Amino acid sequence: PHHCIKLIVSRGVGGRGYTPPEMVNPTEIVSVHAIPSHYAKWQQAGICLKTSSVRLGLQPLLAGMKHLNRLEQVLIKSHPLPQGFDDWLVNDIEDNVIESSMANVFFIKGNRVITPSLAQCGVAGVMREQVMLALLEQNMNIECLPVGAERLIEFDSA
Repeated sequence: PHHCIKLIVSRGVGGRGYTPPEMVNPTEIVSVHAIPSHYAKWQQAGICLKTSSVRLGLQPLLAGMKHLNRLEQVLIKSHPLPQGFDDWLVNDIEDNVIESSMANVFFIKGNRVITPSLAQCGVAGVMREQVMLALLEQNMNIECLPVGAERLIEFDSA
């Protein structure tokens, strides 16, 4: 069985307000989880995404970072998926496709692979980087571009 490790690092317990304490005592939380059994099926058959009505706000200072201020994802995951859908496709407030509720996305058009620009919001996941490196090793053309939701029909696959 395969597992994944989740590592959370915070600056620790603070006082009242948002100013960090003068003496920071970091907190580390490590947990191990089994990889969900349905992931193998998803890898073979693909998944069906439904666009979420919750959109990501723009904050370039946090764009790309995986951090604990993910309240928008909490809202997204609080909505039950309609039957037949596996995950939410998430757009930003300008209707650009950014990610799914739990993964980065890639689109294929001919010999080009396009992944949404994460310059304004979204998480540049660890696996996103690994996929991009593997594609470069295969001499694929990879572009990070804004992907308006209206452009989804232009792609051969996702």
